Order: sequence, then C-alpha cells, then structure tokens
Amino acid sequence: MTIPRIQQIASVVVVVLLIIVLFVPLPSCSKEALVDKPAIVKHEQDVKAEDQGSTEQTLLNKKIMVDVKGAVKRPGPYSFKLGDRIKDAVVRAELTQAADVTEMNLAARLIDGQEVIVPTKEKVKLTQPKEEVPQADVPTGLLDLNAATEQQLLEIPGIGPAKANAILAYREEKGGFARYEDLGEVKGFGDKTLETLRAYFIVY
Repeated sequence: MTIPRIQQIASVVVVVLLIIVLFVPLPSCSKEALVDKPAIVKHEQDVKAEDQGSTEQTLLNKKIMVDVKGAVKRPGPYSFKLGDRIKDAVVRAELTQAADVTEMNLAARLIDGQEVIVPTKEKVKLTQPKEEVPQADVPTGLLDLNAATEQQLLEIPGIGPAKANAILAYREEKGGFARYEDLGEVKGFGDKTLETLRAYFIVY
C-alpha cells in the first residue's frame, strides 16, 4: 500500500472520529440520573407509615382499669386494653340471670377509671326519668383527659362546646389519649393552647 493511500485512509478515520465526538451524545452521568427518585419517595412513605404504626401500637398496648359491678357474678376492678368496649367488661364479669343490658351501650369504649354498673331487670323497670344533671364544679385538681365528661371540659378556661366535643370525638375514634401531647392532634388545639391547658389536664 502506497504512502498516499495510507494518508487518505488516515484522513477518513480522523473525520469519522470528529463526527462521533461532535454529534453523538454521550450517556448522562449526572447525579440526577444516578438517583432513583421513586425509590426515595417510597422509602420516605415507608418511614412515615412505620412511625404512624408505632404510635397506634402504643395506644393499643396501653392498659386501663375499669370497675364492673351490679348484676354480675364477679364484680370488681378489671384491666383492659385501650379501645376495649363495655361488652368486653360485661363478658369478663359474667352477667347474672337478673341482669338487663338492654339500656346499656355495649359498643361504647371503656375509659380508664370508669365504673360500669349492670342494672337488674327490676331496677330498669323502676327507673324514673332522669333529672337534669347539675352543673359540675370547677375541677380543683388535674382532670384526666380520658375520663372527663363534657360538662367538666366546659369548666376549663378556654374550652367551649366545639373544643369539648372535639376531645370527646377523638376519644371515641382513637380509644383515648396515650399522652397529654396527643391533644395537639385534636382540631383547634395548637401549641399555645396546649401550654395553657397543661395546668388543667393529665393522662393516666
């Protein structure tokens, strides 16, 4: 092969290489290409789900004490899990033949320190219409968020009917408060309100 021929071939090769370098895009090596964004989003969602599951598990594991009496074979205090129902308390204490639960809300959630009284059939028949409940006194000590009645909540400065109902609705939905700070999850209770009410409430 002659020298001119070799030079011609070399010139063609150089031109081809220049075309490749100038016009053929190289694979992107940017950081964005190396990051799997969907994977990151999924990881964050998994972490949030784990945190939420941990809080719910803490609530479910909390123990409460309820006193069952009346027309039952084994009256006395019983330990239950937060979220258990009055029906669970009645089953544990065993009804007598004279018991009448027709006027009881067996689906209601149990509250720590609650007294569950099972009436007898005769007592239910003789029960007179309920008189108007007198207004509750202003609490002199810390009020249990899981046991306070609506009237007691209304006696707390800064709590009106809307906030009292919101607390009761949260207790019914979640089974109760695991700690005082959970009050912040209730609509209308911000950080400033929590600090103000801390002197009035406690969670047993």
